[in-house]
Amino acid sequence: MTVSTADGQSAAGKTPEASTPSLVARLILVTLLMAELLIQVDQTIVNVALPFIQRDLGFSQSGLPWVVNAYGLLYGGLLPLGGRIGDLFGRRRVLITGVTVFTLASVVCGFSTDPAVMVVARAVQGVGGALTAPVVLSLIITCFDEGPARQRAFALWGSAQAAGALFGLLVGGLLTSGPGWEFSFFAAVPIGALVVGLAATTIKESRAEERPAIDVAGAVTITAALLMTVYAFLDTQRSWASPLRGGLLVAAAVLFGVFLAVERRQKHPFLPLRVFRLRNTSAALAIMMMFGATQMSYFFFVTLYLQEILGFSALQTGLAYLPLIGVLLVFAQICMKTVGRVGLTRMLLAGLFCLALGMGWLGFAASSGTFLGTVLGPTVISGVGLGLTMMPAGTVATTGVDPADAGAVSGLFNTAILVGGSLGLAVLTTVTQAAGGLTGTHGYTVAFLSSAGVAVAAMLVAALVIRIPQQADAA
Repeated sequence: MTVSTADGQSAAGKTPEASTPSLVARLILVTLLMAELLIQVDQTIVNVALPFIQRDLGFSQSGLPWVVNAYGLLYGGLLPLGGRIGDLFGRRRVLITGVTVFTLASVVCGFSTDPAVMVVARAVQGVGGALTAPVVLSLIITCFDEGPARQRAFALWGSAQAAGALFGLLVGGLLTSGPGWEFSFFAAVPIGALVVGLAATTIKESRAEERPAIDVAGAVTITAALLMTVYAFLDTQRSWASPLRGGLLVAAAVLFGVFLAVERRQKHPFLPLRVFRLRNTSAALAIMMMFGATQMSYFFFVTLYLQEILGFSALQTGLAYLPLIGVLLVFAQICMKTVGRVGLTRMLLAGLFCLALGMGWLGFAASSGTFLGTVLGPTVISGVGLGLTMMPAGTVATTGVDPADAGAVSGLFNTAILVGGSLGLAVLTTVTQAAGGLTGTHGYTVAFLSSAGVAVAAMLVAALVIRIPQQADAA
């Protein structure tokens, strides 16, 4: 497959950035990491500010969750579409567009004085995020050759994704406690402007040389199915027995079926089904769904445990995650430097094992009710797991993928984490409610041990399904 560039040059299977001088390559990587950090920080920075937003804008109790859900709905539902648009219309162009939309919407959020304006602006932020996130990953695939260069990029990308959510909690607490919740949104402006400037000057345009006709039927069915699925999981105000919730899931399943039928007949499908015939890609996507469930459950239940059981404030909660951030960043670097000797599969298994161990430790220690006795040790172990998992998973998912399908795989990879996290959290919340809820430490024990079980299931998939050629595994 040939990829065209802004200056008319082309290269088989990769963009010119793959062979550019190291300084330019580093600037490209910094640009992509900043864009990823921008998106990930926003997913948690607002959570800390919700009580203050409710007070100042007059949100109702039922309306307040939509400050978060409006973003999550559009972000989760449009990820595959964003990735494919990048493949067809230019990845740099879509990256700049997505970051610009996201940044402008952040400004509107910060100046909002009405609940409706806030919710609409958050939805527009979700659109910007859905354009940005998959294109960041697809640019890593197309700009860096398979092997050490791409593995290093994936290690740093994984660190930015995981650490961004944690930095959001900390920065959100600091900004909300200081200048005000509005600055949780305004903080995106200088970062977004810098990303746009760097992207425009360092990244050359890349897209499929032959731009096929857009598969409208495939795009509409998969996007509608994902929007319904994400909405069903986000709508926590309704029980699982709710007719609306059940109807949405049934309709989504039907649309997924229609989508598969449509794609089989398309010469140029919206989402090439051939990517699912890649054994390692399919396995990595399944692992990422379970990883997303474990990761989101960790942040959700640990945050509640710190605040409800240990009585931590929002700022103290953010500070409590600092050990995890530090360990994550250190072990992401260790992963990058040692994966050639250890191998992708064993590194991935080690990361998932540490996640399972951290969640299991939390489950067995939950009754102690102290930070040192319950949270600190598992936080460190979980940080090791996060640092060791993302790079090998991303490498496994994208090895052997046609550059023309980079956006499709990137959208699927991000969607797997998000939908897996939403589904996993919904299921685990239901399990904890059946066990008596989170009114005491027993419910947290059930939640943490169940999350550990999900991580163990991901380990089994990695061990039994993934097959990496020896020369690639030791690249």
